[in-house]
Amino acid sequence: MNNILQCNEAMYRYGRQESDNMFPRIHESLDQPDWKNKKIVIVEDVLSNFQLLAAYLARTGAQVIHFEKGLPTYEWIKAGNKADVILMDLRLPDLNGIDVTRLIRQINDYVPIIAQTAFAMMGDRDKCLLAGCNDYIAKPIPRKEFLTLLSRHLN
Repeated sequence: MNNILQCNEAMYRYGRQESDNMFPRIHESLDQPDWKNKKIVIVEDVLSNFQLLAAYLARTGAQVIHFEKGLPTYEWIKAGNKADVILMDLRLPDLNGIDVTRLIRQINDYVPIIAQTAFAMMGDRDKCLLAGCNDYIAKPIPRKEFLTLLSRHLN
């Protein structure tokens, strides 16, 4: 408890960034990322997988948009909608995630796209990166790893 009081005092006295340097492990347990102004698109056809990722994001304040198929995701981006990051499942019922990523990259080369798959095979990461994905993560996705990965692309 004393460390938490010291951490809070440091935040007050020195500001957030300086206190993070002084007490990094305490902040990890106390804070959630603040993504209130962020829009995260999750392209995932398995409802339980989507629900897990949405639960990870629930306390971040991010707006979560869900697509079960790839083509509607592409059409949404093509219509001029903006996302801060796209989580792209590789196995989808219509187009695969790699094909959807290639389509999106034809019209939008700046939105970060993170490939996600439960069927991780040798060479998948390279295929995803060559298709235009910015990153890759294999399922099951641990919460801390997921939030750390998103932080790299949102901050």
